[in-house]
Amino acid sequence: MPGNYDEKETSPADTLAGESGESLKIEKLPERLNRYANFHGRSLSMSEYIKEIYSGNVFLENEYSGVASRLESCGELLLFHNYFTVNQVRLSKANFCMNHLLCPMCGSRRGSKLTTAYWDRFQVIKAADSDIRAFFVTFTVKDGPDLPERFNHLSSSKKKYHEMRREVLRGKRKPLEINKALGGVGSYETKIGSGSGLWHVHDHNIWLCKEMPDKRVISGEWKDITGDSFIVDVRPIEDVTGFIEVMAYAVKFSTMTVEDNFEAYRFLRKKRLINSFGIFRGVEIPESLEDEPLEALPYIELLYAYIHGSGYKQQRDLRVTREKINAQINEGVPF
Repeated sequence: MPGNYDEKETSPADTLAGESGESLKIEKLPERLNRYANFHGRSLSMSEYIKEIYSGNVFLENEYSGVASRLESCGELLLFHNYFTVNQVRLSKANFCMNHLLCPMCGSRRGSKLTTAYWDRFQVIKAADSDIRAFFVTFTVKDGPDLPERFNHLSSSKKKYHEMRREVLRGKRKPLEINKALGGVGSYETKIGSGSGLWHVHDHNIWLCKEMPDKRVISGEWKDITGDSFIVDVRPIEDVTGFIEVMAYAVKFSTMTVEDNFEAYRFLRKKRLINSFGIFRGVEIPESLEDEPLEALPYIELLYAYIHGSGYKQQRDLRVTREKINAQINEGVPF
């Protein structure tokens, strides 16, 4: 299958940090293009695998041929704006497939958008009340061979914990550790466990509290709810890296073969994977995966096309390349 997928390139902190700040400078563009080429190679492998699955099966072809086609062309052409007066390079347009469960490029772009939105909201909340701090809270369940069973066990347990939180607010039970949180956001992540080789699902959260949650108490509460799991993690969040860990990927591509990845996609695609409560509710996430433009600043257009075996190469025919991008985005016309 085409394309390699490097564990190093899929580190959430490295990947999402590479979508903002210092990494948007022109001198960092080659690193960014190498990362995107790595992502696109994985998408090509996934596209080829899906085509093999539905080969000769009309029903499956009708269901998945569009998915395979969009994966194949996702990120094939990239249009950047080089704002040379401020040394910023922004991704202006690309033919994204928008499938964050199968495509690491769309997964990383989605994670970047989520991180920015919730980090910005946290800054506003913090400015209004400096006593509020952010904490990284993770809930796990034991690894297992059945992804739907493990995911449903985790999600139903999490739902029960929040129902208990609301009972406290209505005065129907004594406070829990989660009631220290004025608000929060959680994101499910699925991967293959490094030691077990089985499905490992967990739930990363950001809690906004004035007092640090007690890990020991949360562990006991979680064990009471799940009946079989007590491993949790609680850490203060000092900077945006903690938000990156929560908002990164819904599936960890680097732990999965394309076969595992597709199995996870078929189950997770209709699941709600991001949940918020309290003062973190209502955060608006941009639908577009492109970078925000820098208004009223001059720029130079830089267009790149993916070349098999060579990665991204700059294109000189700006008019033709731009027309190809617009055709695929607006009309779904293949190249």
